[in-house]
Amino acid sequence: MKFLVILPSIQRGGVESYALTIASSATVEGWDIHAAFPQTSGTNSLIQDFVKQGVNYHPLAINDPKTREHRVIREYLPRFIQTILALLEIKPDVVLVSLPWADQCFGVLFACALLNIPTAVVFQLISSRFEFSSYKLNLYRWMRTRKQQWVAVSQTNRQLICDSFQVPPHEILCIFNGAKITSVDHCRYEIERSRDQVRQELKIPRNSRIALTVGRLAPQKGHSDLIPVIPQLVQEFPDLRFVWVGDGEQRDELYNSILDAGIEDKVLLLGQRSDVPRLLQAADLFLFPTHYEGLPFALLEAMAHRLPIVASDASSIPEIIEDQVHGRLFQSHDRGHLFETLRWALQHPERMQELSKNAESRIQEFSEEKMIKETVGLLKKLSGIL
Repeated sequence: MKFLVILPSIQRGGVESYALTIASSATVEGWDIHAAFPQTSGTNSLIQDFVKQGVNYHPLAINDPKTREHRVIREYLPRFIQTILALLEIKPDVVLVSLPWADQCFGVLFACALLNIPTAVVFQLISSRFEFSSYKLNLYRWMRTRKQQWVAVSQTNRQLICDSFQVPPHEILCIFNGAKITSVDHCRYEIERSRDQVRQELKIPRNSRIALTVGRLAPQKGHSDLIPVIPQLVQEFPDLRFVWVGDGEQRDELYNSILDAGIEDKVLLLGQRSDVPRLLQAADLFLFPTHYEGLPFALLEAMAHRLPIVASDASSIPEIIEDQVHGRLFQSHDRGHLFETLRWALQHPERMQELSKNAESRIQEFSEEKMIKETVGLLKKLSGIL
C-alpha cells in the first residue's frame, strides 16, 4: 500500500514529530511511504529524519500565508494545484494530513476530496472556536463525504472542532496523542549520570534544581508569564535554574526580557535539542505554562519520565492531569497563581515525587503504542484493507 503524509509545516515541533512517528511505524506494515511538506531551514532536519526511516520525501510548498484572512479563492488555488499534481504523481492509496492549526490546508483537503482519495485529517491544535462562512462550511461538509475521516487528539479538541465546523460529535474520531513509555526503575544509573553530565555541560552547580520547559518560544507557550515570577523564586530558592528547550519567533524578545529582569544567570535558553529525553532525566521539575494546546507531547513525555509536573490548566491538560493527583495545575495566564503553585511544588519535593508516580501510571492510557495502533488501524480501514 502507498501511504502519503502531508504537512504544511515550515518548522519542526510536536505536530511534525507526530507525523514522523506514524510514518516510521507504518514501515513495519511494509507500506510504500511518502511525505510531502515545505522545504525550509526549519524542516531540513525533519526531512533528513524522514529519509533515514526510508520515507520518500517530496517538496510541497503548501504553507498558508501569515495572514489568516482566507476569503479569496486565489489564496487557495496555488496550494490546490500543487497538491493535485503531487497526488497525481505519487498516487497514494491513503493520505494523512496533520494540521498544526485548524483552518490550514483547505486547498490540500479540497484536492484530496476532489480526487476521492481516502484521507485522515488530524487536527493537532485548535485553540478556540473558529468562525467560517456558510459557503465554506458547506465545502468542508462535502469534503467529509469524500472518504475523509477527521480526527481530534483530545476531547476538548474534539468539541472545538464540532463547534467550529458545525459537525455532530459522532463524526469526529478521537485518537489521543501518546508518549513512548520507558521503565524509569531500570535506568537509575543512567539518570544519575545524566544529571551530573547535564549540569556540567550547562555550567551550573551540581546541586542545582532544574525546572525544565520544552516548547516553541512563541506567545502560545507562556514563557513570558514566567519571567516576572522568577526573581522572587530564585531569592527563596537560590539553587533553582530554569532551562528552556525550543526556538521560535519570540526568542529575542524573551531574551531581552530576561536581561531586563537581571536573571540571565538563572535562565538558560538551549534552543532546539535532539536529546530531550536526556534532559528530562536530568531535570527535577517539568514546568509548562502554556496558554492553549491540542494534547501536548512534551507534557506526556515528562509524565512518562516520572518527572514532577507544574502546568497550566489550559485546553486539554486537565484531561490527563488532575491537580494534586498527577501534578500541580495553575490557572492559565494567571501569574500570581503560577507563582504560588510553583513555590508550593518547590517547597514540597517529596509530595511532588508521589504525584509523579501517579502520573507515570496515568500515562499508560496515553501511550505512543496505543496512538500508533489506532492511527494505523484507521488508515487501513480508510484504504479498504480492514
